[in-house]
Amino acid sequence: MSFEILKSDPQSCARRGRLQCAHGPIETPVFMPVGTYGAIRALSSWEVEELGAEVILANNYHLSSRPGLETIESLGGLHSFLGWKRNLLTDSGGFQVFSLAKRRKLSDEGVEFQDHIDGRRIFLSPESVVQSQEVWGSDIMMVLDHCPAADLPRSEILEAMSRTLHWADRSLAAWSRPELHLFPIVQGACDSDLRERSLQDLMKLEEKHERKWPGVAIGGLSVGEEKEDFVRTLFELRDKLPFSKPHYLMGVGTPRDLVFGVLCGIDMFDCVIPSRNARHGIVMTETGRLNLFNQQFTRDEGPLDSSCPCRVCSSYSRAFLRHLFVMGEPLAARLATLHNVSYFLELFRKIRDLLESGDFYEFAQEFLKDPKNLYLGGESQFFDFPKDYRVSDL
Repeated sequence: MSFEILKSDPQSCARRGRLQCAHGPIETPVFMPVGTYGAIRALSSWEVEELGAEVILANNYHLSSRPGLETIESLGGLHSFLGWKRNLLTDSGGFQVFSLAKRRKLSDEGVEFQDHIDGRRIFLSPESVVQSQEVWGSDIMMVLDHCPAADLPRSEILEAMSRTLHWADRSLAAWSRPELHLFPIVQGACDSDLRERSLQDLMKLEEKHERKWPGVAIGGLSVGEEKEDFVRTLFELRDKLPFSKPHYLMGVGTPRDLVFGVLCGIDMFDCVIPSRNARHGIVMTETGRLNLFNQQFTRDEGPLDSSCPCRVCSSYSRAFLRHLFVMGEPLAARLATLHNVSYFLELFRKIRDLLESGDFYEFAQEFLKDPKNLYLGGESQFFDFPKDYRVSDL
């Protein structure tokens, strides 16, 4: 993997880069739409491509469950199966260790899941996870990791961190296709000392195996921790990350968290928020969050966002979109998803342009202070950054 840092922000850890992969360059910072089962909910692959996405994310656990490794292999690999011509990042299934905790058994050998659909047993080992992603032809692959819940005692967080390191060691040994890029995952919950130790131990594996990790991922955030802990953890890790590698913050995707992440030197992000919110009538705009079920939009002739270039905003009114949601029309979620994905991709185009022009830091300060951007996700939560971690401190 070739990762080139084109410009660094002198007032923060933000940087503008370019990541070369088998299916073309990825301009960073980048937001990656999530297609857990291989498709962005409600959208076709060509629509996502037309919106400008250079990379999308799919999930190894779910695709291993349905349709399965052999089926995808027989159909020419994941790109062919999905009808996707650009880059693919596949998650290992490590997050499901957290999210499906009641359906799995952990050991140092791997993790056994009870299939969430039919109850059959699925076993993932570090080696099998790398093998399946290599067979599929994933451009960027993730190691199997143990993602702990945010509220576990320190002893259990240490155990998860140790297991993640052990699995990363085995994954690096199993990696046989260097043109496909394998990332380790830093764990340690919200303990900054453990995070730094996890990162250092993962980097030491490079010397042991005499090969380099092409990038590094940060897992185990946005899994129920307090927002203050999220901010502190990411802030304190920002200058410990290896400068020459791309940094990937997994599963974090509210607009405010994204901008803060870029300030902390993160290059890659993914989240289901654009499609999940869209299915519930929630859309993101330059003027804030809109709930299209609200009666105030019944006769609103305006577009969702006058500054948005997507075809939804150039074709339909808020009133019509509200009507579709109220009537339960399937088109409603489809159009809202198309707009939300466009919003996130356009936000990152703007961030990259501002990094190139040298104006990103000023934009980030205003963005993080603006009350309309305080909305964090599924509920109306509001948060002010702790005094010890002001934007001006970055």
